[in-house]
Amino acid sequence: MKDCRSESKKETNFLSEDAKEERILIMSRRSGAELSPSCSDNSVWYLDTGASNHMCEDENLFKELTKVDVGHVSFGDAASKVAVKGRGTIWYLQKNNRVGEIRDVYYVPNLKSNILSMGQLMEKGYSVLMKDRVLYLKDKSDRLIARVEMKKNRMYKLDLKIVQERCLKLDVKDEAMMWHFRFGHLHFGG
Repeated sequence: MKDCRSESKKETNFLSEDAKEERILIMSRRSGAELSPSCSDNSVWYLDTGASNHMCEDENLFKELTKVDVGHVSFGDAASKVAVKGRGTIWYLQKNNRVGEIRDVYYVPNLKSNILSMGQLMEKGYSVLMKDRVLYLKDKSDRLIARVEMKKNRMYKLDLKIVQERCLKLDVKDEAMMWHFRFGHLHFGG
């Protein structure tokens, strides 16, 4: 198995069998702030007031992704259309080391940049204040989520640290322990 992303959304133990020796691959899932999550390099997102939906071009950034043909996204020139290949959720690391999520993100493989729809954020209760070349994004509880300065090209560019799952490989020599893992940590008497 090249990567550890599985089609199901369940926590899973995966067994990889090799002809030479038995190996077990365990996928660990982290929740909340209890452990420091594994993060990718910064992912650039543009805050866009004209975008109707959040859109991401990188399939690997999704925590959950349902691959379906949702339709097409049209751009400002009305002639350019790009196919939407799915919809999902992306996890990112907040400044307080908690994991935040961006829901209802379209997977658009032919997109050149990741886009956060300001309209979609406002529908979910976020508020936006633009003042003195700075954009302030606040949640429903009026907590500051992001402070983004306008770039020279009049764009608001946000760098997010995307949370990704880690895959760990474990070599087990003890056959009883191997079956213990295979059966989801069943007691040894079982």
